[in-house]
Amino acid sequence: MKHAEKIFDRVLSLTIVSLLYIAVFFAIGITISTYLDTAKTALIVVFTVWVFVVMIVPRGGFIAAKVIAPKRTEESVYMEKRALRNNLAQALQDEKFKTMQDVAKGQGRRITITGEMQEEIQERMKPVEETYRLKLQNESDKIDKNYQREKKRQEFIGETLSRITPTSSLIYLATNLAQTGKIKKDNFFQTGERYYSQLDAEYFSKMSNQLMNLFTRRVIHIDTSNNEKILPPPDLEDTSLADTFRHSLIDLLLLCFFAVVLTTVAFLKFFRLDI
Repeated sequence: MKHAEKIFDRVLSLTIVSLLYIAVFFAIGITISTYLDTAKTALIVVFTVWVFVVMIVPRGGFIAAKVIAPKRTEESVYMEKRALRNNLAQALQDEKFKTMQDVAKGQGRRITITGEMQEEIQERMKPVEETYRLKLQNESDKIDKNYQREKKRQEFIGETLSRITPTSSLIYLATNLAQTGKIKKDNFFQTGERYYSQLDAEYFSKMSNQLMNLFTRRVIHIDTSNNEKILPPPDLEDTSLADTFRHSLIDLLLLCFFAVVLTTVAFLKFFRLDI
C-alpha cells in the first residue's frame, strides 16, 4: 500500500510539473503574439523558438562545456595509470636487483642465490614492496580523483548552461521524480564507492604484496583454508519525494520563473496596447 502511495505521489508530481512546463510554453506563445502583428509571423517565430529551446540549446550547453572545461578521456587515464604501474614495477625490480647484489656480496661476477639468501632477500624486500604498493595505490587514486573532478566540473557547467531553457529544467526534474536521473546515478556511484571501501578494508588490504609480486614474477602461495564469503553489494536506497524536490529545487524555481516572468511581460504588453 505504501509503495502504491509513493508511486501515486510521484505520478501526481510529474503531472503538475508537466502542466507547469506547458504553462511556460503557453506564456512564450502569448508573449510572442503580443509583440507581432500577423499570425503567420508569430507562428514562424514560435516554431523557431521551440526548435532552439527544445532541440538545440539543451545539447549546446554540454557541447560548450566540453570547450570551456575539457577533460581527459578514459583511455588517456588508463594509459597514465598503466605507465605509472610499469614505472613502479621497473623501479621495484631495480631495488630487488640491488638487494640481491648486496646479499650476494663477495661472490664475484657469478652470483648464486641459495635458499637462505632468497629468504633474506624476501625479508628485505617486504617493506620496499609495501612502500611501492602504497605509492601505486595513492598515485592511482590521485589520478582517478583528478579525472572525476574534471568530469564533474564539465557536467556542472553543461547542466548550468543548458538550464537557460525550460526544457532542460523539465528533463532534470522529471527524471529525478521518475528515479532515473542524476540523483539516482549519484546514489549508485556513492553506494559503489562505499562498497569498494568496505571490500578494500576487509579483503583487498590483506593482499598487500600480490600486485607487486605479480610485476616481479614471484610465485604467490595463497592460503585458502580460511576463505570467507565476500559481502554482497548493498541495496540502493530510494530517495524520498521531499529529498527529490529539495535536490531539484532550482529546476522547479526556474520553471516557475519562466512562467511568471513571460506571462507578466505578455500581459503588460497587452494592457499597453489596449490602452
